[in-house]
Amino acid sequence: MDAPRRATLHLGGWHGLSSQEVLVVGETPKRYRIQALEQTRLAGRWRSLAKGQTALVPRHAVTFIDEVAS
Repeated sequence: MDAPRRATLHLGGWHGLSSQEVLVVGETPKRYRIQALEQTRLAGRWRSLAKGQTALVPRHAVTFIDEVAS
């Protein structure tokens, strides 16, 4: 991955589906490394990211914004 790309992180929970805009800064064969653009809730009971923190998330949970527009 050359440059960071804007994407949407999709999370499903008891309340339904929620989406957060994030920055994808890296990748592994099965996951993307995301950087939070604002306070972001992750899957799991108490997982969250503050603005600027990074985490690995499954690839199926991320949709790139430029792919949606085309």
